Amino acid sequence: MVHFNVPDMTCGGCAQRIRRAIAQAQLPAGVEVEIDVATRQVRVPGQVEDDTVELVRSAIERAGYKADAAVSPASRRTTGGCGCASRPVAPVDVDQDGARHTSSCCS
Repeated sequence: MVHFNVPDMTCGGCAQRIRRAIAQAQLPAGVEVEIDVATRQVRVPGQVEDDTVELVRSAIERAGYKADAAVSPASRRTTGGCGCASRPVAPVDVDQDGARHTSSCCS
């Protein structure tokens, strides 16, 4: 699963603009996108290809919003080896200093 943190998505109008941009992105058949204004996230459940992640990110940015992706390592298709140790994720605690943190399924 991929979570895009979209901090500037604050209302249903924002979500609708993002939804329209994603609809125009020509995602692969069967790819569903969930938009949650309350958590300010756009989610793509299941196993997600790198190309799909980039299509969704580009669509969010075309709609005028910043998109920070956090990828769940178990749902990312890989061609061998992990490679998740350097993947950036957004802080969970809103009281944190906003610095980038890394996450790894192996450590």
